[in-house]
Amino acid sequence: MSEQMTAQWLHIMDTIPIGVMILDRHMTVMSWNKLLAEWTGVSPEQIVGTSIIDRYPHLGTVRYAGRIHPVFEGGPPVVFSPQLHPHLIPSVRIDGQKRIQQTTVTPTTFDDRTYAVVSIQDVTDLMLTAQESRQLYRMAIKEIEYRKRVEDELQLSSERVRSIVDTVAEAIIVINTDLLIEEFNHAAEQIFGYTIDEVIGKSISLLMPQPYHSEHDGYVERFLHTGQPRIMGKEKEAAGLRKDGTVFPIQLGINEMQLGNKKLFTGIISDITERKRAEHVLEEANRTYRSMSLTDGLTGVANRRRFDEVFAHEYSRHTRSGANLSLILLDIDYFKTYNDTYGHVQGDECLRTVSQAISSCITRPADLAARYGGEEFACILPETDLRGATIIAEKIRLAIATCAIPHESSEVADHVTASLGVVTVACTLDKTGEDVLNQVDELLYLAKSGGRNRVESNAPS
Repeated sequence: MSEQMTAQWLHIMDTIPIGVMILDRHMTVMSWNKLLAEWTGVSPEQIVGTSIIDRYPHLGTVRYAGRIHPVFEGGPPVVFSPQLHPHLIPSVRIDGQKRIQQTTVTPTTFDDRTYAVVSIQDVTDLMLTAQESRQLYRMAIKEIEYRKRVEDELQLSSERVRSIVDTVAEAIIVINTDLLIEEFNHAAEQIFGYTIDEVIGKSISLLMPQPYHSEHDGYVERFLHTGQPRIMGKEKEAAGLRKDGTVFPIQLGINEMQLGNKKLFTGIISDITERKRAEHVLEEANRTYRSMSLTDGLTGVANRRRFDEVFAHEYSRHTRSGANLSLILLDIDYFKTYNDTYGHVQGDECLRTVSQAISSCITRPADLAARYGGEEFACILPETDLRGATIIAEKIRLAIATCAIPHESSEVADHVTASLGVVTVACTLDKTGEDVLNQVDELLYLAKSGGRNRVESNAPS
């Protein structure tokens, strides 16, 4: 490469946002970049040429050195995950939070010698976000800073710099002010499916679908005209476009660098397809868990927890609107003797059949049928007057009777029946939902004491 290209790559290494050090097979520090110095407070002058184990003794244990040494013998790259090894190089952020790191150790060869390139990524915000949301697989990658310095005796050429760049898992793309691609590392080739010869000199829009490449061009042009770094030095989620036409999610960070009189922009790109897939799986699991937590496992209707949530919400809403709110509470007549006669397995089947009969009568989207407890069921009827609620209650009573579930132990009929209480109220601030529940419970008691298999209702209060 030309001297200009060599200087350009060295400058790229000084601006890429990722922490890096280089170790020889004796675990001697050959390079310690500026970002690591900022994180740890240890300058390159203090640590370069010394053993990393002297500074960080835990790196000499089998847990770390035992995995790093095979890299010098031709072994594969090693990844220290943030879950198991969050503090490989301990450091504290400005906010006092211990920096959580993901570390990759990759072999590279200079002058027939093998060295280990240790790349350290700050994933603190990503891990904290994942913990808070209980979405185990959501990964928001923090801005990476990558600077490279090697002692004079290594005399790194631009080819050596490129070999290090090509060991980084993230795509590194450099564009000029005309938005034309000038550099494209090996990871970028793997992620986008293009070779470097196919993209050099081409517009960056080649790698982005609409509307992202128009937005990206607008950001860069606005920065060139105003100097306002709307996206510079920040990360955002976008979409990438592969050579085969497939669109995939990416994490994009852009940094400006000045090389002499030439202004360039370095993009750090991560393929977050797996992360998005994991987030989707977690979201689906959370939705399923939410649904299960609000559904009665035996009958399939809403459970008491869901009833309480909806009733509190509707009472508050009706207090504001002034509309009538109706509530039905029903109890299966002589259900204890039913269980004693037919057994609990048949009793469970009876509850399922009754719940289906109730649900068939509750047809409006805002209405809710729920298992209130044991053999009791409740129905919430928003914006319903007493006449309408009583009609629905009578419809439920007849639907249960029509099921003709045999009940030889009943003192009312030879089949399963139900008693129902119906209350309609005008919700006010001087009353509570508990007052309404007490009223409808009293009405249910009247229906049962008045002969069962009947509906008892009140006048609106």
